[in-house]
Amino acid sequence: MCKIFRKFLFFALIGLYFYPSTSFAVPAFARQTGEDCAACHTSFPELTPFGREFKLNGYTLGERQMFPVAAMMEFSVNHVNTPTTGGNAYMERQNDPQFDGMSLFLASKITDYAGAFIQWTYENLDHFRPGDGSIGHHSHADNTDIRVVGHQDFLGKDLTFGLNLNNNPTVQDVWNSTPAWGFPFNASKLAGLGGPSGVTATPSFSTQIDGGLAQTVAGLGGYFYWDRHLYGELSFYGTADKIFRPLSAGDWYNNSANSALAGRNNPYWRLAWNEDWGPHSLMVGTYGMQVDLYPDATIRSGPTNRYTDTALDAQYQYLSDPHIFTAQATYIHEKQNLNSSFASGGSSNPTDTLNTFKAKTSYLYNRKYGATLAYFKTMGSADATLYANPVTSRPDTTGYIMELDYNPWTNVRMALQYTAYTKIDGSGSNYDGTGRSASDNNTLFLNTWFAF
Repeated sequence: MCKIFRKFLFFALIGLYFYPSTSFAVPAFARQTGEDCAACHTSFPELTPFGREFKLNGYTLGERQMFPVAAMMEFSVNHVNTPTTGGNAYMERQNDPQFDGMSLFLASKITDYAGAFIQWTYENLDHFRPGDGSIGHHSHADNTDIRVVGHQDFLGKDLTFGLNLNNNPTVQDVWNSTPAWGFPFNASKLAGLGGPSGVTATPSFSTQIDGGLAQTVAGLGGYFYWDRHLYGELSFYGTADKIFRPLSAGDWYNNSANSALAGRNNPYWRLAWNEDWGPHSLMVGTYGMQVDLYPDATIRSGPTNRYTDTALDAQYQYLSDPHIFTAQATYIHEKQNLNSSFASGGSSNPTDTLNTFKAKTSYLYNRKYGATLAYFKTMGSADATLYANPVTSRPDTTGYIMELDYNPWTNVRMALQYTAYTKIDGSGSNYDGTGRSASDNNTLFLNTWFAF
């Protein structure tokens, strides 16, 4: 274990050596606004009330920059309790420092009424190549959020309204209780790769709105924010192809498993009430989505499966100096009408359900030292064909995450994260029929993240 810490420290020192001693005006938006990163973030990517206002106003505060570019890099060390067998490339990288990847950001005010956040990412640990057992790399379009905004007086109060184009449902949201910007902000990529057999060290079942459509769709919609209290949004999504192709991560690998939506009228909705007073901020809301999805993205005709996701969420923040406390929770219920999959033998049931609950609390002292405790639970219908598990036929997964953070500056984070599973795929022990227990997948993850 000491060897792991030494290797992690090596990469951390590299990152810190090339980093300035202040976070002021380093990322693109900080240069634009003239504000410290801490004005918008408690700890990236969690937004403060000011950060939420900045995003809802289309990233238009401040002066447009000539070169509105920023970058982010990540390094990590990963240790799975009992690694899955099969694949030398995976086994050899256990406990060794890894360059996870990097992102480039075009983040800028465009006009007084428009702005954009555009991310391009290089994934150094992207997928396992089934053919030769090596780990593949990929660069692709990542989270994108482009806005046009306006203001109007309504009932004597300010009404902010706008149009939004994005490629990941909930990436446009300004609270960190929804999936796109929810915890964990970083997680082990090696643990999610597993081996060439396709067996991974992390569960792979989630609702469509919880990352299932990220960077494969394009959504356009409108939103409003009245009196800094009431937020509403209605957007419509379709496959990120044709004119929207630049928003897609691509279909270069395992393209049949990517998401292909029927039409461009798949609705996403959001309604939330926000209350800020003194150092406190509270939000309660609901969001959801309905999509018609082709089971095979390479065959975009014929019957589809319909997924209807409805969710409740809440967020609380206490923002003071030197103490910051934040808490988020969300519950997602997905109804699956698997008409196409059932007819073709891809599922045992014509209808299924999948439910997800996530909750986390974080404490940050002096914006430098942080601790987080999170809980997650997935529950679903038994479906032997859909989940391809001969033991339980269920996706049920339960666990918790503990994380300690050190932030020497607001744009540098060093994190020690431990993910523990009490149940995976419906059981705590022998969940795959080979004697593997859920706790075998427990993962220790050390990560250095910095932006410039």
